[in-house]
Amino acid sequence: EHMGGSTSRATMPFREANADASGGVHEGAVLALLDTTGAVAAWAVAGSGGFKASTPAIQAQILAPAPGQDLVAYGRNVARDGELYWNDVDVAAAGDGLIVARGTVLYRIVA
Repeated sequence: EHMGGSTSRATMPFREANADASGGVHEGAVLALLDTTGAVAAWAVAGSGGFKASTPAIQAQILAPAPGQDLVAYGRNVARDGELYWNDVDVAAAGDGLIVARGTVLYRIVA
């Protein structure tokens, strides 16, 4: 949805395929959204181009079970050192804004 000014925002519509046994969004899907949003925050700083990129590390906390509804993630680049970008991400339920996960995505972009 958004990439610019060192920030990013991504949404993940709820799908039964992403649900866990209790009907909420599976933790793996939550972490995939967190990773993607952190990567996009890094690209918001680096700009587009013919670069190679990867996620060497993620630190994440699951704060609450994700409900069976759309999720929205907010990312922001907080530091850069050469080709490494540190990006903080919050993942929330779209309906009530409850933060269900947060973390830091270490992202590497190489020219």
